[in-house]
Amino acid sequence: MRRFARMARLLLVDDSASVRSVLASRLREKGFEVEEAKDGALGAELALARPPDVVVTDLWMPGISGVQLCRLLRSEVRTRDVPVILVTGESDRRSRFWARCAGAAAYVTKTDSTGLMAALAALGPFAARAHSGTPAATARGTIHERLSSRLDAALFESVVAGEVRALAQGDGEAELVFRGLARLASEIAGYRWLALQIPRGQAFLHAHPETRVACEAEARAALRLESEREVFTLLDDRTLFGRTAEPLVAEVRVGPGTAGAIALGPSERGASIEDRQLVSILANELRGPLRVVALVEDARRLAMIDPLTGLWNRRAFSDAMDREIHRAERHSHALSVLMLDVDHFKNVNDSYGHEAGDLVLRGIAATVQRIARRSDLVGRWGGEEFVVGLGHAAEAGARVAAERLRKAIRETPFALPDGQTLHVTASIGVSLAGRGESLDVVLARADQAMYLAKSRGRDRVETTRPSENIP
Repeated sequence: MRRFARMARLLLVDDSASVRSVLASRLREKGFEVEEAKDGALGAELALARPPDVVVTDLWMPGISGVQLCRLLRSEVRTRDVPVILVTGESDRRSRFWARCAGAAAYVTKTDSTGLMAALAALGPFAARAHSGTPAATARGTIHERLSSRLDAALFESVVAGEVRALAQGDGEAELVFRGLARLASEIAGYRWLALQIPRGQAFLHAHPETRVACEAEARAALRLESEREVFTLLDDRTLFGRTAEPLVAEVRVGPGTAGAIALGPSERGASIEDRQLVSILANELRGPLRVVALVEDARRLAMIDPLTGLWNRRAFSDAMDREIHRAERHSHALSVLMLDVDHFKNVNDSYGHEAGDLVLRGIAATVQRIARRSDLVGRWGGEEFVVGLGHAAEAGARVAAERLRKAIRETPFALPDGQTLHVTASIGVSLAGRGESLDVVLARADQAMYLAKSRGRDRVETTRPSENIP
C-alpha cells in the first residue's frame, strides 16, 4: 500500500452496518481516516459539507444509489474532483458499465479487498488534491432536491441528444438536418439566429425575416465564412429582435477532424448558462448526423466528378450552371461561359498513344483550375473539350480570362511517359449569357465561337454576344 503525505480521509457509504464495520476496520488498518454514512443521502451531506479525499460507496442502496451519489458529487463544484470508488456484491457487466458512465474512478466487488486497496493506492497521494482550498458551496436545497435537479438536467440532455441523433435517420440531406435542428433549438431557447457550417458544403442560417441581412453578416463573421460562400436562410418570426450579444461558436468534432461548426447569436442580454449548455450538447451530438451528410455528399461528389481529370462532369457542370444562371438573373449580374477544345488532339493519341493523351488532358485540367478563380465553375464537357463558367464576368472580362488561359496552355510543357515533353494549343469560344436565356442557348453560342476560333487558325479566342448568330 502506497504511503501518503498525511492520513487520507475516506468517506465510506453503505446501507449494511456489518459491511461498513468490516470495510472500515480494514481501511483503518491501512492508515485511512474513515467516516461512515448509512445511506446515500447522508453520504452526500457529509461529502458536500467537508469534502473527503476519496469516497467508497455501495453501488445499490435504497433511496439514493451509489450511481446517483456519484453523479451528484460529479456535478457539485466542491466535490467534482473527489474520486469515487463503487463497490457491489456482484461483478456484472451492466453494473460496471453504469459505474463508468456515472464517472466512478473504479469499480470493485465487496469481496475483493485486494482490488479495493489497489484502486485506492492508484488514486494517491491525496494530499495534493485541489479541493481542499475550495470555498464552501452555496446551499441549493436538500440533497434530494439537488439530486433531482441533477437527474432532470441529465434527462434533459439525454432527450435533446436523442432528438439530435434522430436527425441522422433521414436521407443525408444537409438542409433537412438543419431544418430539424432549428425546429428543436427554437423550442428550447430564444435566440436571434442559429447557424451551421459544413466543410465543403453549404452554410445555413435560421433568423427572423426582418433581421436577415444583419444576422447573416454576424453569422458569417462568427463562422468565418468566405464572401462567396452561399448561405441557405430559413426565415422564422419566432426568432428574436434586438441586437446580438457575443455569439457562441462550437466545432463539431469527428475524431481528429471537424465535421462542421455551429453558432448561436443570443439576445442582447448575452448568452445564459442554458444557452451554453445547449450549444455544447448540439455540437457534441451533431457528429452523427453530419457524418451521414458527409458520406452522402462524398457519394454524390464521386458521381459528379470526371474520373480522368477530377473536374466536374457534364451533368454536374450543367446543374451548377443552371443555378448560376438563375442567381445572375435574380441579382442582375453578368455571366459568361468559356468552351475550350484542344487543337489537333487526335494527332496526340495517334502519335504518342492514349496514355500520353490522358496525361495531356489531365495537364489541361490542372492548368484550367490554376488559372480559374475560386468562384469559377470548371468542368470536362467530353473528350478534349472543357468548359468554364465565369460569374460576375461580362464580355471584356471573360475574354481577358480566356486569353490568359489560352496563353497558359500554349506555354505549359506536358511530360509524356517516355520522358519527352509536348506542347499543345487550344481554341476557346466565349459566350455572354443574355437575359432570360437558358444554359443550352449560352453553351451553343460558346460552341459556335469555339469552332469559329478553329476555322480562323486555332490557338485563339473568339466571342459571341446574345444578339449574334454565327452561321
